[in-house]
Amino acid sequence: MKRIVLVGATDGLGKALAEYYAGQGCWVTILGRNPAKLDALVADLRARFKTATVNGVPCDLLNAAEREPAYRKAIEVTGHCDVFFYVAGLLRPSDGATNRWEDDGPMVEVNFTAAVHLLGLAANDFRVARRGTIVGISSIAGDRGRKLNPAYGAAKAALTTFLEALRNRLAPFGVQVSTVKPGYLSTRMTAGKAGVFWSAPAEVAARTIAERVAKGHEVFYVYRRWALVGLVLKLVPRFLFKRVGPP
Repeated sequence: MKRIVLVGATDGLGKALAEYYAGQGCWVTILGRNPAKLDALVADLRARFKTATVNGVPCDLLNAAEREPAYRKAIEVTGHCDVFFYVAGLLRPSDGATNRWEDDGPMVEVNFTAAVHLLGLAANDFRVARRGTIVGISSIAGDRGRKLNPAYGAAKAALTTFLEALRNRLAPFGVQVSTVKPGYLSTRMTAGKAGVFWSAPAEVAARTIAERVAKGHEVFYVYRRWALVGLVLKLVPRFLFKRVGPP
């Protein structure tokens, strides 16, 4: 039985991944901030997927003191971990003109700092075990510096670089590290936002991610056409991107 730990899985893509792996009869442990939502999801998955083992561990990623104890508890109740996902993400609204630390700070904390903390713990354990897979959900928003939400994009860019460094560090130990840049997903994070296109349903994204991780893919998008968009964005000259680049 494959054993999965998911950080940030009470909503959106994380929830869809929990449902997918539970549907495969896996051992699934979910870390989530809201105890009520976490308990409800665990109860629902246990009721629907009788062959799965599902547990929940509360963890507020904005509270640094909670992160390592929650990680240790998750590994304890799981027994060991085959695939460790960092799915948690935070996107606060931006007017495209004003920097607000009360919004930027939490985005950097959840999208990067907490990810480094928890992924680093998993990397240490997997290196010793000489096995396992680490998956981080990054974003195409980190490929270039966009004016709409600099803190979000910068945090995702940093996460992408961190995951690449872990991949290089852990490769000699037989540990796989996958970076996922999903593109737009049909989740609460994108609901009602203008300019959203090629939006993948969360359940489609979850299945695609799980299948490609199982095949050993290291850096990928949910819809492959986003790879072309990412390439074009990287090739646009700086002076032109500054004037006409996407928000």
